[in-house]
Amino acid sequence: MVTKRTFLSAIVAAMIAGPAATAVAQEISGEGKSLVMFTITASNIYGANQIKGAQMEAERLGFALTVFQNNFSQPEQDQQVQQLIASGMKPDAIIFWPWVADAAINANRQLSRLAPVIQLTQEPNEQQWPFVQAYSGANQILIGRTLGEMMIGAREAARAAGMSFKQPGGALLVFQHPAGEKTGTERMKGFLEVTAGEPFSIIHTEFGPNSPESGYEIGSAVIPRFKGQFDFLFVSNQQAANGIIRALKENGIEPGRDVMIVSGDCSGTLDAVKNGETFGTGIQPAAVEGMLAVRTAAKFIHNGRIEGDIIQMPVEAEAPPLDPGPPARYNYMPHAPAIGADGVANTMIWGFTADEICAG
Repeated sequence: MVTKRTFLSAIVAAMIAGPAATAVAQEISGEGKSLVMFTITASNIYGANQIKGAQMEAERLGFALTVFQNNFSQPEQDQQVQQLIASGMKPDAIIFWPWVADAAINANRQLSRLAPVIQLTQEPNEQQWPFVQAYSGANQILIGRTLGEMMIGAREAARAAGMSFKQPGGALLVFQHPAGEKTGTERMKGFLEVTAGEPFSIIHTEFGPNSPESGYEIGSAVIPRFKGQFDFLFVSNQQAANGIIRALKENGIEPGRDVMIVSGDCSGTLDAVKNGETFGTGIQPAAVEGMLAVRTAAKFIHNGRIEGDIIQMPVEAEAPPLDPGPPARYNYMPHAPAIGADGVANTMIWGFTADEICAG
């Protein structure tokens, strides 16, 4: 099993390092103003951490936060939007994660009539932007690039271990986000940009896995069909990868030796990264995403406008002070790679360790 990751150590160190930050300042006070947040269910680790971060920051800044959770369902979320409208509530800002962006345009329109909308996690498309003030959340293209860099590292490690590839550049089996979710499209765009110099040979893309259960179920159906045909696995997130790893083993395939796995983000236990079954994962801190969304909403309420196109928050061990100025059009959360046990142990973002970020 390949366990040494030294050839990417410089890249990893550069991406996870950041200057020490002082305690978060409180230049903005919510003074009891209200925020409404639409996001996924807290039964999902990522959703739970995102909500936790938003609640912590809202309480710290003095905002009253109401959270609507959907079970990965745009129709359910649409009903929740109608519920908010019928309630007569007039929030000061709305933080909105549309589950399927293209199907949520009417929800965007209706919410914008109630309050300024800060879109979360999925970047607005052209049809949504007229109803959205700013985006706050993950830089999905950056996540895809990070995944691509780790996959290149996995390929170098495989070559060093003497693996012979089944296709030029390595045969890649992709387990992607659910079909229609913009997150997956943007990540693949970043991945293809980074790997363009020596592309992987993508033999199949399967949509849908986003949990250990769905990863195992879908993996159990797909892996036997392509057994013996792939060298690398691109998996949307580590939760799904944990289920897919179980399916690989049941088919006599040893992760980390017979196939190299990289996942886009780290929701779920990191045991498979620590023991080398997963080569690397992206540390996408859901709690920080929730914190940043509340900060972005607070900054917009305080200033009444946006200023500039992009703010990419750097990776810092402690949360930076809250700048009271206007938010940008795009407000991106920090993101870092974690390769192997050392990568997990050495990552901290805004006061959260990698295990706290990923497993909750």
